[in-house]
Amino acid sequence: MLARSLSFCVTVGLAIGLAPAASAGPYDGLYYPEGQAENWDCQRVGADGGAISVQDNSFEGVENRCTLTEPVAVRGMNATLYDAKCNGEGMTYEHRMMLLSSPPGLTIIRDGYASYFERCPEQ
Repeated sequence: MLARSLSFCVTVGLAIGLAPAASAGPYDGLYYPEGQAENWDCQRVGADGGAISVQDNSFEGVENRCTLTEPVAVRGMNATLYDAKCNGEGMTYEHRMMLLSSPPGLTIIRDGYASYFERCPEQ
């Protein structure tokens, strides 16, 4: 019985150890507002004048952070629509957010708004 239990633990441990690492999402990176390279600091994230960050299932902007859930690929576009659950400036709120790969970086679309960002240079 003990040998069987140990065998099971080794098998599970190997399976967990060999599981592929999480891959980067299609939008992962640091971004700054389009045309503002000289006025923006890609070394700081989430602060005035600092970059925004998209990493896995989270978005961090100026003084706010959102968890992106329920991804829906937009047919015929290099875009994904998410439910965004956000915290910022002492408040929590939810909205829909679309991330769209676009030259030279990323377009973020919210109800009635589109914001254009360039990818920060590799550090």
